[in-house]
Amino acid sequence: MFKKGLIVSLFLFSISFGDILYLNKSGYSTYIQEEEFMVADGENIVGPIFLKPIAKTDSILIEAEGIKIEGYFLENVNKNWKKNIIGKFISIEGEGRVVKGTVLDIEDNYIKLDTKKGYVVTTLPEFPSRLRSPLKWNELFSPQVTLKIKSGVAQTQIFKISYPVEGLSWKAEYILDIKNNHKKLYGFINIKNETAVEFKNVQVVLMDKDYRKDLKEIHINSFGEKKLKLFEKEMKDKEMLDLPDGKVAVYKNGIFIGYKYLKDGILH
Repeated sequence: MFKKGLIVSLFLFSISFGDILYLNKSGYSTYIQEEEFMVADGENIVGPIFLKPIAKTDSILIEAEGIKIEGYFLENVNKNWKKNIIGKFISIEGEGRVVKGTVLDIEDNYIKLDTKKGYVVTTLPEFPSRLRSPLKWNELFSPQVTLKIKSGVAQTQIFKISYPVEGLSWKAEYILDIKNNHKKLYGFINIKNETAVEFKNVQVVLMDKDYRKDLKEIHINSFGEKKLKLFEKEMKDKEMLDLPDGKVAVYKNGIFIGYKYLKDGILH
């Protein structure tokens, strides 16, 4: 797809900016990351850009102001870890020995390695308990995008890469505390991550129908849930219209009496 010629390759000097996760209650969400590269006048090869391992690589949107995106390479897109380590240097521990080498192939329950001592075939170990790699997580499992672009001038340019991700969701949860006819409502957001990907300092925007809530940069652990308190206030019906749907735990004078559900601003 990429012809040889006077093309400047720019694989260094990239800068990553704060990423944004537009998080839906269910299904696909949208992850947006920005990368800055220096580009020359004319055609350039820019990258590689590491995406999140859970990226849907058939739906990538790439944008850069004043830049023509002519195409891109995709690498490391397989979700199967066995295929992703082919061609990578690894070490296998077990039965009192350590075997190190480049993975040539994996077939059935055997792994074939090119080692300093020659060609080795050994039993495929469980991953990751007895298999090690000096590569970072994103180098092993993140899809990589390398761009072919055309620029009219030499400049520093920001590239915005957007793509769907799944396995992440959120829901609203409430506690209604009734004491002496006074009603206090506590609002929480529960963010659930069912993937192995850890999100560090990501800006999260909650999305649901007409509801949108911008959160500050937060940390989302892999395979976990994060609950954030949004507010604590006296309950007024007109204020509930602006709240997302969610389950409400009801307490009366400190005693739990059951659940209700807030839907379209009405408590059922």
